[in-house]
Amino acid sequence: MNIKEKIAVQLYSVRKEMERDLEGTLRKMHEIGFRYVQLDGMRGNDPSEVRRLLQKYELKVIGMHIKHDRFMNDLDGIIEEAYFFDCKTVFDKYIEEEDQTTAGYTATKAALINAAEKLHPLGFRIGLHNPEYDFNECIHGRRVMDYITDPVDGICIYAEPDTYWIRAAGHDETEFIKRYSGRAPIVHMKDFLSGFELEDMDNNLVEIGQGEVDFRAIIEWGEANGVEYYCIEQDKSKRAMFETLEASYQYLLQL
Repeated sequence: MNIKEKIAVQLYSVRKEMERDLEGTLRKMHEIGFRYVQLDGMRGNDPSEVRRLLQKYELKVIGMHIKHDRFMNDLDGIIEEAYFFDCKTVFDKYIEEEDQTTAGYTATKAALINAAEKLHPLGFRIGLHNPEYDFNECIHGRRVMDYITDPVDGICIYAEPDTYWIRAAGHDETEFIKRYSGRAPIVHMKDFLSGFELEDMDNNLVEIGQGEVDFRAIIEWGEANGVEYYCIEQDKSKRAMFETLEASYQYLLQL
């Protein structure tokens, strides 16, 4: 198995760079070695130009992060965007703060199930990105992520586990991820260094290979359990972002 064919990058990592220089950023992603990307908004660029440059630099969109409220009121827009970028794997980016309540979680699940019901016949997969808030929050006796991804009448909401947030919540990511076997086409690869406050991402979010997450174990599990892409996401970095992404990419390749 060639792991190179399964490493992707979440373009949220280079959001600032995309605002400044779209073409230069996508060219750099290609030069690092990436061939697969996740979209996270256009960052002020024209969608047609984003698509043109993705094609120019041989970058295939394998997942899209969509703002939470659009699943509630803009399904048609999501469908249009998905077809435009030739990608039918779409994730609710994260549940907005005002919806982080029992009522909000219930409404979110209903909206995602509704989206999956309507879009599944068209070949879509609807998922939820590992939440950025307290991962241990419970609703009806289930953790939020488990509650929302629990199947309803055979309809599945996919999970997008994030190794950093699982570790930050105090869990062993390799053990925790096992509950999503066959239901996590994309895993977010992010490293975590303990000894800092949870909110201190400047210090506890580190380059892949510089922290405590066991990425070899994640990949071994993923290969046996249906993971299609290992997606590097770096919210911030102490080094230049391109250097960080290159170092993280090389680390995963060498595993």
